Amino acid sequence: MKTNMYRVGAVAALVCAAQAPAFAASALNETFESGLSGWTDRNPGNPESVLVADPLNAGNKVLSFTRLGAAGSILSNDFVYSSNGKFTLTFDYLGTPGKGGVAGNLGGFLGASSNSFLSGGEMWLAGTGNYGTAIKLIDDGAWHSYTLTFQSTIGQNLRLKLEDFDAAGGVAGDAYFDNIRLVSAVPEPSSVAMALVGLMGLVVARRRPRNV
Repeated sequence: MKTNMYRVGAVAALVCAAQAPAFAASALNETFESGLSGWTDRNPGNPESVLVADPLNAGNKVLSFTRLGAAGSILSNDFVYSSNGKFTLTFDYLGTPGKGGVAGNLGGFLGASSNSFLSGGEMWLAGTGNYGTAIKLIDDGAWHSYTLTFQSTIGQNLRLKLEDFDAAGGVAGDAYFDNIRLVSAVPEPSSVAMALVGLMGLVVARRRPRNV
């Protein structure tokens, strides 16, 4: 019986190991207070992205853009991994109408990439206007916080990219991002419970031959 229980314990350890990546700490947690060393600009010689003073909160640094772009103006250096391809994204966005852009479609966009700017798959997760993103960003001159849990359709390893979209109605420098966080989504408690139920079933199955 001890041998069987040891085997069950080993299986339990493997189940826990399989679940572990989904409980891992954030691989991307950006406040922009320490610069852009964790990011790559599409055009390093003439950057499309820039850190600026928060228009509404003195002493805070935020991400904005020097010109309009497409397919991402800035890309995170690090990937975030999720064993089940499910992620949770949180971030803050500010769109400032009154600079000549079209209110409600200033062009702030945030998406995910499985590789780089142009190679690999991409998913645009949040944006202004009516472009079919999961989150429609608000351009009203105030900061708004957003949270999205989503299933990746482009793989288990994601990088984030942001831009001030050139096909929208905004002008350069009217879209701002801050406090970006991407993590592997925590599995539903039911999935862990089912794993434990499976292990209990294994214990019962191993016992039965000894009771015959």
